[in-house]
Amino acid sequence: MTILFALLTTASIGIGEFLAGGLTKRARANEITSTMFGAGVVLTAIVAMAWPGNPTGDDLVLGGLAGIANGTGVLLLYVAYSRGSLRSAAPAAAVVMSSVPIAWDIAVAGTTPSPLTWVGIVLGVVAIALSSYQRDGDDDSTGLGIALGAGVVFGVLLILLAEIGEESGGSPILVQRCVAFAMAVLVTRLTGPRIFPANRADRTMAAVIGLFATAAVVLFVLALQAGGSLSVVSVIGSQYAGVAVLLSVALRGQRMWWWQTLGLVGASLSVALITIG
Repeated sequence: MTILFALLTTASIGIGEFLAGGLTKRARANEITSTMFGAGVVLTAIVAMAWPGNPTGDDLVLGGLAGIANGTGVLLLYVAYSRGSLRSAAPAAAVVMSSVPIAWDIAVAGTTPSPLTWVGIVLGVVAIALSSYQRDGDDDSTGLGIALGAGVVFGVLLILLAEIGEESGGSPILVQRCVAFAMAVLVTRLTGPRIFPANRADRTMAAVIGLFATAAVVLFVLALQAGGSLSVVSVIGSQYAGVAVLLSVALRGQRMWWWQTLGLVGASLSVALITIG
């Protein structure tokens, strides 16, 4: 079940990133972030009612800290996208996002995966970069730097989610979404005249992105609680950029480069090695 939940996580994030890549060119990143987290609050409220538990005070605090990390990371990534560096920002953020939990697992948690699993983890990180990178003559170095920062924050988010107790249910995730929403609204209000996009279609699209993003968080936690290690689940869950590329090829007629094909094959092999290991 761990692998299945992790694969569903990457699918959910990939669909959301595919939709966000186009929306950030039309609407302000702050307004998109507020809308998506607002939709997430509604979904996680339903999840929390359907997934009761016994959260401790520490679990709720971890949920709040995860909300701050989530809100910061999404805002940074969408700003990077809006600066025209989507093609380099996505792989940069994804690689860093997967690498931070691996470092935590080794240095702090003391996790020791089998040699075969380690091969799958390393191959998975390489596959993330290959499958999502695209040539782009308009790369913005500032946007790329922001994307790297977003990757670090997302990595911290995954670590915080991993520390939530297994018996806590959905309440910490609801706290996480509420804090992220409050943070996004505050930042948006301080930097612009509106909290949500003025265009109705943009608001709807941002809300849909929020539902996929929230589903990804829930699935990630379920993958960990099913017995998966943080390193393994993070690497598989970070393959989302490849999903976004496949959707772009299928729905937008985008060209797939040879290294992206190689990266997608590597991602599949990575999952297989991790599963066997």
